[in-house]
Amino acid sequence: MIIGKLTNKSDLLRELNKIAAVKGIKGGIVQVIGSLSRARLSFFDQKIRAYCELDFDSPHEIVSGHGSISLRTGDGAPFVHLHLAVADSQGKVVGGHCLEGCSVFAVEFVIWPFHGPPLRRVADLATGLNLLEEDLYSDEKK
Repeated sequence: MIIGKLTNKSDLLRELNKIAAVKGIKGGIVQVIGSLSRARLSFFDQKIRAYCELDFDSPHEIVSGHGSISLRTGDGAPFVHLHLAVADSQGKVVGGHCLEGCSVFAVEFVIWPFHGPPLRRVADLATGLNLLEEDLYSDEKK
């Protein structure tokens, strides 16, 4: 398990990806708590098969932040796939897929590395998304 905090004004997603690369993580789970000065999220529109961006240029509290770490198709670099629910100063909650551009005010994280085979993402023709290559992964010893 890896626990830490991110630097004020750093980019949430870029920093988590850097940590995963430095630590050689080829699969895992990530969780974040804290607050952002700016939030950039997206949701996948299933009809047009494209991500639609949501940009919030104001402070937001992270209500929930969970995701996975896998290896990117092509370069094999770690890819943090993080979903966030964030609340504004009035308590209104919005959520979606975390994008680069989320500016850290104060964020703590936990990463649980997966000790089985590398988790790889590939294009899924049925959804138009990059999904895990295998239906099931396990780190159980045989």
